[in-house]
Amino acid sequence: MVTSFPDSYSIYKPMLLLPHNAFTSSPWTKLLENHPANSVTLTPLWEKLANGLGVTHIATNAGIPLTKLPPNVEPTYSALDENILRSPVNLTPIYGDFGPPVTPQRLSTPTPEDYASAFWVSHTQNGIHQIWAPLYTMFSRGNIREKTRVLNLPSRQNGCAAVDLYAGIGYFAFSYKKAGIDKVLCWELNPWSIEGLRRGAERNGWSTRIFKELPTDADGYKVWAKAKDKAGSDAADFLIFQQSNEYACWALASLDPGYDSRVSVPPVRHVNCGFLPSSSLSWEAAVRCIDGEAGGWIHAHENVAVDRIDKKKDEVVAEMQRHLDELEAEKGSTESRRTVARWEHTEKVKTYAPGVMHVVFDVSID
Repeated sequence: MVTSFPDSYSIYKPMLLLPHNAFTSSPWTKLLENHPANSVTLTPLWEKLANGLGVTHIATNAGIPLTKLPPNVEPTYSALDENILRSPVNLTPIYGDFGPPVTPQRLSTPTPEDYASAFWVSHTQNGIHQIWAPLYTMFSRGNIREKTRVLNLPSRQNGCAAVDLYAGIGYFAFSYKKAGIDKVLCWELNPWSIEGLRRGAERNGWSTRIFKELPTDADGYKVWAKAKDKAGSDAADFLIFQQSNEYACWALASLDPGYDSRVSVPPVRHVNCGFLPSSSLSWEAAVRCIDGEAGGWIHAHENVAVDRIDKKKDEVVAEMQRHLDELEAEKGSTESRRTVARWEHTEKVKTYAPGVMHVVFDVSID
């Protein structure tokens, strides 16, 4: 059985995360036919393994499902509902106390007590700490290539802001901040990811300001911007909006000094669209977030068939140009002042599946 143990695994302190195929070899399947992995009979085995690796918890990774609930949770809504929170609810604990079980209520509207009783893990990449609750939030160490690239982007500048339209626990947002960006504005729906972002930022010595119960129209945001409950927002390194990113452009517009906003934001030069398999639903918001005077860059994440990467590049640029033209038409701009989307770079981050790459397209807007 020792020789059949998986060669690859991840340690996210204090948890050992085993791959989904960890127990597919014959010795393990025979054992688990009679004794479930989390049975009392196997506890001494897991305890010895945990002690040997210096961890306190063990789980297997079943990936990120497209529906919201695991098989052992009674659904209160359609099982076909999309997993828009991207919650890894099929992760299977084997050893250790992972906190209270996942419920629809705890998943979507957690209380402070839920956060306090949950199990949290951490990992450090490029000197940046990230924290998350593994029953509620995903993490991919394979994205380190793109995180490292963000740290070294030649276009990063002081005196500007970045927007992350799918911020999660700060996967890429933290890299923008460490690269020298003054302020990062984050949009995220998953409250557990937001709490992880807050904890991670604090661990890194950065400050956050979280906004909830936000308006959903332009006029509402104009009123919101003048409200007096934004103490500390100017000094915060991260402004976090718990809301769909489709409203991001209205939030940014309301923070313009012309609206007598109580929060000031430097020009937005970078927008990260980090959602797979496609971030296309965020591109309209992305082009509207880029500073209209200074211009900037959109970093669009996509899963693409290897033989379609070049074609997909052209499609991405064309779609962003369409959104830009719509924006220019709204403003009444002339053809001579047309804002243009241009492909600048294609980064192949990692293999997502056989024949499919996780790719980032850098598109300049000027």
